[in-house]
Amino acid sequence: MTEEESVLLGKLNKNIRLLFNEFEGVEDKTKMLEYEIERLKGEIELLKKEKSELSQKNEQMKLATLILSGVDENREAKQKINKLIREIDKCIALLNK
Repeated sequence: MTEEESVLLGKLNKNIRLLFNEFEGVEDKTKMLEYEIERLKGEIELLKKEKSELSQKNEQMKLATLILSGVDENREAKQKINKLIREIDKCIALLNK
């Protein structure tokens, strides 16, 4: 093996080591990003649940406000109460199955 081939082989070995180090760095970063994605998915689910609960509380507050407000808005309150009763009836029907 000539000196020139030896130098080229040394450079090739150095470049291969650099490439492997870079690959390991990218692999570690990929694992961190996958973990972050899973964490964010969990956070999204929690926020969706919280949003749903807050929407339900908001509807309840609207209904309470309608009930406590003037006579003109009683029709709307009755409609909301009837809607809630229908939903409860559906739930009971599902439980009886």
